[in-house]
Amino acid sequence: MAVYITTSKNPSQKTKTLCKAFSKLLPGSLSENRGRKSIEQIFMRAKLLGKSRVMLVYETDALPSRICFMKIKAHSWEWAGVEIAIPKFRVFRIPAELPDEITANGPRGKEFDVLFDFDKPEGEDFIELRCERKNLSFVHRGKKLMELVL
Repeated sequence: MAVYITTSKNPSQKTKTLCKAFSKLLPGSLSENRGRKSIEQIFMRAKLLGKSRVMLVYETDALPSRICFMKIKAHSWEWAGVEIAIPKFRVFRIPAELPDEITANGPRGKEFDVLFDFDKPEGEDFIELRCERKNLSFVHRGKKLMELVL
């Protein structure tokens, strides 16, 4: 699992904050501002970086509003999963050291497991993505690190 996270073309500080939080919580991920890159250039950048997924964080009125996913293939890309609306999010204190494994649980766990292309954790220390119907929470050792209201 490796995700390339990028923003809309002229991101606000809140969108940048959300993308940076995702890059800390999703093992092997990298966050960069989009700038003037086209969708095709984003695909090429993700491929160059060896990422299997791209997460594009769009905004409305200077606030992150939706997330779209791309699946990177050998010579092409395709949109993956459904677009996720994020009317509200909260980033809590994220420790500098986090495990490099993550798992998705809950009613929508399988959907997000496939969407992010998670590997099954081998150890007992991992980040848990709790996938409920109306929210997503990243949790480590019982502490909430980030929550998105859907």
